[in-house]
Amino acid sequence: MERRISAAKYLLAFLLTLLVFSGGIIIGVLFEAVRLNDSRQINLEEKANLKSLQLQQGFVNSGVAECKVLNQILERNIAELDKQVDLILDYEKRAVLNNREFNLQLRDYFLTEIQFLVLSREIDQECARDHVKVLFFYDEDKQDTQGRILDYLKTLFGPRVLIFSFDSGFNEEPMIKLLLTTYKINKFPAVVVEDRVFQGPATVKQLLAEICAKMPGSLPPEC
Repeated sequence: MERRISAAKYLLAFLLTLLVFSGGIIIGVLFEAVRLNDSRQINLEEKANLKSLQLQQGFVNSGVAECKVLNQILERNIAELDKQVDLILDYEKRAVLNNREFNLQLRDYFLTEIQFLVLSREIDQECARDHVKVLFFYDEDKQDTQGRILDYLKTLFGPRVLIFSFDSGFNEEPMIKLLLTTYKINKFPAVVVEDRVFQGPATVKQLLAEICAKMPGSLPPEC
């Protein structure tokens, strides 16, 4: 009799453990599905912003819209794009069942960012440039402070500095490799201020001086 009760207890404990474990898996899958859907939504929004900006560029060419308005929209869209990258990267790292699809979402994000970079250069040819473009290639070094330095400089200059950030180790997208090859970058972190390349950690003083040197028009108080 005691053996039967003991066996029943073990069986009950096993079933409860199995139930908790299964519940954890189901909840994890549901959360991952929500994150994946959120990632898709972010990419759709950024693509819509890009198409809208391209259409507005056409209006500038036809003389209907003003360059000042176009530059403001460009700066706002790139700032919003920069805010979203951390969220997408976090989703990609936490993926368990949909790792491949999250990688595709991340690749799509980087391609959209590169399209914004190309478009910003096209706008520079049609309108007076009023900002400095900065490309940031980062790696997986958690001790690296380059990103925080760029965040600080972005706070100083606001929309007059456009920052495009790329994961140097994201091999799924050949365009990132092409950018690295174009700028002859082989050491990370790396920062490109317009056409000046900094390989390895760059200080606030170095980047501030270069941004000020490349800043068009009237210099802000920070310079």
